[in-house]
Amino acid sequence: MIRYINTTGLCNRGIHYMIETATRQQDVERLIDRELHFIIRAARKSGKTTCLKDWAERFNRDTKCYSLRD
Repeated sequence: MIRYINTTGLCNRGIHYMIETATRQQDVERLIDRELHFIIRAARKSGKTTCLKDWAERFNRDTKCYSLRD
């Protein structure tokens, strides 16, 4: 299937173009562990919310007790 830019709802990594989350996960986790703030800047409709949901799921899976509400 040809990937495309999603214009509604959450992104699906398999079919939508979106920002890469795996390469930055360790950096973000370190900032969170140190209780520091960070900003996610990316173009509109590039998967920022999906990125945060992915990170929250991964961190919660590792029992880090982070949460992201809908």
